Amino acid sequence: MRRRRWVGSSFAALLLLTQACYEYVPVETLEAPVGKVVELRINDPGRVGLEARFGPGLDRVNGRLLSSPDTSLTVGVLSVTNLDGVLTRWSGEEVRLNRGFIRSVRSRKLSPTRTSVIAGAAAIVLYFTAVRPLTGGGKDPRDPPDPIDPPASNRIPMGLRLRLTR
Repeated sequence: MRRRRWVGSSFAALLLLTQACYEYVPVETLEAPVGKVVELRINDPGRVGLEARFGPGLDRVNGRLLSSPDTSLTVGVLSVTNLDGVLTRWSGEEVRLNRGFIRSVRSRKLSPTRTSVIAGAAAIVLYFTAVRPLTGGGKDPRDPPDPIDPPASNRIPMGLRLRLTR
């Protein structure tokens, strides 16, 4: 039971680590990738123009790009980050952002190098997790009690003692 829990938690940790295998790369074309997860870096006029919607000091908006007409981008916002590095999660609300407020657009891409390193480290951890119980390393079990001579009891019976005197 303990081993199953350990393997299950190792597998869950592996899944979380593989989510970290993405990186954001600059979009090199003028047309943003609709349907992809993007990171939009906001410029100074954008911080002022979007303060009512996102709060002061907006630095980045992460989300799924829903459409990109000529003058704006429509994003399903997943998170926003301010200049102090504080990340706020969103639940995919649709927001239209003026292209004049955006400094750069970066698209999320799977990083083969990070993925290989994380997968290799996770495989090593899982290997040692699976092999360690097979190699032992614990104490020997206690010998069973002798069935012919049972151990004597040191138990003192408790009771009420009355002394009668004449």
